[in-house]
Amino acid sequence: MDDMYTKKDINDFTTEFSITIPYKSFKQSYDLLLKDYSKDLDIKGFRKGKVPTNMVSDQVREMVKFETFEKLAPMYINTAISKEKIVPIAPPEYKEIPKILEDIDITFMLTVTSMPKFKLGDMKKVKVKKEKVNVEEKEIDAVIEDLKGSQKTKEKEINDKWATEIGKLLGDEKIDTVEKLKEKIKESLQIQKEHTQLHQLQDQALKIGIELSKIDIPQPAIDFEARERERYFNEDMKSKSIKIEDFLKANNITIEKMRELWLLDAKEAIQADVFLNLYADTKDVKVTDEELNKKIEVVKKNQPDADPSIFSNDEWKEYVRGVERKEKAFRVFIEEVLGKDSLDSHN
Repeated sequence: MDDMYTKKDINDFTTEFSITIPYKSFKQSYDLLLKDYSKDLDIKGFRKGKVPTNMVSDQVREMVKFETFEKLAPMYINTAISKEKIVPIAPPEYKEIPKILEDIDITFMLTVTSMPKFKLGDMKKVKVKKEKVNVEEKEIDAVIEDLKGSQKTKEKEINDKWATEIGKLLGDEKIDTVEKLKEKIKESLQIQKEHTQLHQLQDQALKIGIELSKIDIPQPAIDFEARERERYFNEDMKSKSIKIEDFLKANNITIEKMRELWLLDAKEAIQADVFLNLYADTKDVKVTDEELNKKIEVVKKNQPDADPSIFSNDEWKEYVRGVERKEKAFRVFIEEVLGKDSLDSHN
C-alpha cells in the first residue's frame, strides 16, 4: 500500500496526492460488501439471505462500489499522509470521484492542507496606546436614571433619602446621600472601563503579534472550522427545538451573514491558536506537572458531575496541558509586550 501514491507540493501548505487502489484489493472488498447486501435482498424464488450476487441489480452494484470506495480510500489516504509526515488541518479535498471500471486500478486525486511553518515576529515592535480612562458626569446621571426606573423605592424623587434606599438595595450601608451614591457609581464605572480597556489592549497586542509573525491561515482550514461552527449551531437549535428560520428572524440576521461571521471567527480563532503555540515553542513555555494538577483540580471543582475516570486519562491530561500551555503563553506574551500591570485576575 505504501507505494500506491505519488505526491506533488503545490505550495508551502498544500500537497496534491495521486492515490491508486489496486483493482484486486478493491474487488475483494467489493465482493464481501456485495455479499452482505445480497443477504438482505428479498427476491421472489430465493430464500432471504440466499440471493446470488449475480441477481443484484446494477443500481445496487453501483451503490456498493461507491461504498467500497468510501471505506477503502481513507485507509490509503491515511497511509500516504502518515508516511509523508503531514498533519492535516482540514479534511482532504477530492478533485473528483473516480470512475470505477472492471479490471482497472482505481486512481483518484486529492489535496491535503497542512499548517505552514511560521517564525515569531519581533515582539519589541508590539506597541499599543493606552488612553486615560475618564468617567463623565452624563454617564453617572444615566446610571442614576436607570436605577430610578428599575429599582422599587418608597421615595420617588432623587434625593438623599432615595439614595439611602438604593444603597441598601445595593448592599452598601455607607451610601446615605446622592453624592455618595454618585461616587460609588463613578468608582464602579471607572473599574468597568479600565477592565474593558485592558482587554482591548490585550486583543490589540495579540493582533499585532499575529501580523508581525505573518500568520496567514490556509483557507481550507478556515472553511472547515466555519462549517463546524455552523454544524454546532444547527445541533444546538435542534436540541432546543428552535427552528433556525425563527432564530434568524428574531435576531434580524440572515444565514448568509452568520456564515460570514463564522468565517471571521474561525480565522481569528485559528490565528490566535497558531500564534500562541508558536510563541510557546519559541519562548520555551512549559506547563509543569504541579501546574497541570492545579488546573485539573479547578476543572474538577467546576464540573462536579463529570465522570471521575476522565481525570486520570492520560490523553485528556495532555489535552488540558496543551490548553493551559496556550493560556500561559498568552500571559507571558502580555507581560512581555504590555507589562505585568496589564494582566488581570482572568489572566
